Amino acid sequence: MICISDCFECKHQRDKLLDGWIPCCDAFPDGIPLDFKFGKVKEMKECNNGIGFEKKEE
Repeated sequence: MICISDCFECKHQRDKLLDGWIPCCDAFPDGIPLDFKFGKVKEMKECNNGIGFEKKEE
């Protein structure tokens, strides 16, 4: 399983992987692009489709 720390902490992250290995979320339902700026997710206002990082509730 691929783990992207910022994305893993986001409430929009999906547990199911596409094709068994492609991470996806509400912003990227068809898979998070490889060139996505993973290190800046928490700083970005929007990731895609009007959806941005929102920390999961504890």
